[in-house]
Amino acid sequence: MAKDPADCSTVDFIAPALHVTCGQVLMDRQRHIAIVAKKGRTCAHLVRVKSGVLKLTKLTAKELVEEWSDADYPFERAVAKLLELGKQHGITDAARLALEELGRTGREPTQQRLFG
Repeated sequence: MAKDPADCSTVDFIAPALHVTCGQVLMDRQRHIAIVAKKGRTCAHLVRVKSGVLKLTKLTAKELVEEWSDADYPFERAVAKLLELGKQHGITDAARLALEELGRTGREPTQQRLFG
């Protein structure tokens, strides 16, 4: 559960860790899927629908933990679904290239536990 931003009575002592891998499928509270396209030490880039267009979005570990959870959604199906959404609603070049690269690898990554 995400921390209430208005709650000043608690302190977060443990910084969220980035427990995701490239190609991992995630889902938000509205049941929108996203795929981790790139992973750094402190942030990850997700291919997701934002403002009606498929975009590559950079999120911190804290944002990932607060907004996203593990998805029980097959990797190949998620890539195909996002490419289909991109054709219907539009897709940025960065998101298209990231999805094509994930599709070229041709294998599902080992899924991590976001709250591992």
